[in-house]
Amino acid sequence: MNSDKRRFGTGYRRQVGLWLPILAAAALIVRLALASRPGGFMSDQELFVDWMRQVSARGLGGVYIESTNINYPPLFLLIMDLYRRVIGWFGAVPAPGELSFKGVLVALDMAVFAAAARLTRNTGSPRRRLAVLGLLALNPALIFVGSVWGQVDLPHSFLMAASLILLPPLPAVSGVLFALALLTKFQAVTLLAVFGMKFLHSLIRKKEWRPAALFLGGFAGTVAVCAGFFALFGGLRAMIAGAYLSAVGMYPQVTMNAMNIWFYFVGTAPATPDTTKILGLLTLRGAGFLLLALCTAFAALYLWRSRMDAPALLKAAALVNFGFFMLPTEMHERYSIPALVLAIFVCLYDHRWRLPALVLSFSVTANLWMVQAGNIHAAGGLFIVYVHVGVLLWMMAALGLEIKRGEARSD
Repeated sequence: MNSDKRRFGTGYRRQVGLWLPILAAAALIVRLALASRPGGFMSDQELFVDWMRQVSARGLGGVYIESTNINYPPLFLLIMDLYRRVIGWFGAVPAPGELSFKGVLVALDMAVFAAAARLTRNTGSPRRRLAVLGLLALNPALIFVGSVWGQVDLPHSFLMAASLILLPPLPAVSGVLFALALLTKFQAVTLLAVFGMKFLHSLIRKKEWRPAALFLGGFAGTVAVCAGFFALFGGLRAMIAGAYLSAVGMYPQVTMNAMNIWFYFVGTAPATPDTTKILGLLTLRGAGFLLLALCTAFAALYLWRSRMDAPALLKAAALVNFGFFMLPTEMHERYSIPALVLAIFVCLYDHRWRLPALVLSFSVTANLWMVQAGNIHAAGGLFIVYVHVGVLLWMMAALGLEIKRGEARSD
């Protein structure tokens, strides 16, 4: 890739140097304009502002011990507390539905854009790089979920993508980034299947243990720092229970506003309990996990036949994460964001993935808007479901064709 960059030379730097500030300015202006409008998903924002107050009163180390309603990992709490302190210097107090709170989400989005610009600096083609950065900067779904809704879904999604891109050249850094993703949101755990297959491939086929050791070192070191901090305050067990265990099984119905197969597509209404049994044998929840296992197994087969480079890792992760959104029960509408971000980063290497990335950008926005506006209805929702099913099948077909044609075959 560095040779590609040298080939583009001065023209490459001039083109990127011109467009990056424009994209950054446009991203910031759009986000500030939307975040300045009062409103959003108020229950989420009220909860986050309450968490800010609790961390301020009790400290990060002890907040999980005394709180019963904090179910996010600690890195987001730390970021929110730092933000509260900074705006406090100017006499501002975070308020739900206002820019005073949503400013932290705008700042996180811009930090992700800056990090993405740095991450993609050696990807060769300026057109592909700028297309990816443009999709991140001006993506309607990513703008909506942060600046309008008031949720945090982009940072851990970006950390997931970055950990995969940096895994082949810098496994220790990849391990650190994966740990940070897990410390931001638990959904990053979906990458375990991808990392596991990568290292199994290295150990069995190439007899290489060093990449796995470096990755585990970076991961374990980061987790140890976090665990040590909470253990020092006696809150490690409470943090694990609150951040990673308390939300599991909280909404035992087939879908929590996610336009996936359980939204009427297979004959189930959204409020159907996922403990309902099929033919008296398997629960709907179990059926969802079985479908996800099959999807993950297909991604693992693809990876086993691949070169295990960044494009293959990103494609497999995009499929697993979109399968995670589409197939199990109890999914929220926002759980599609990591799959969208991963699909966007695949476009760095494979222009064919622009189609699913663009389609998801608008279908995910539509799903989020319907929930935010309280305008969920079967007909419109089913249209989005059909689109999502089509994208999932496209991803599987694309990976299957790569295997058949030998495009993904290992050297």
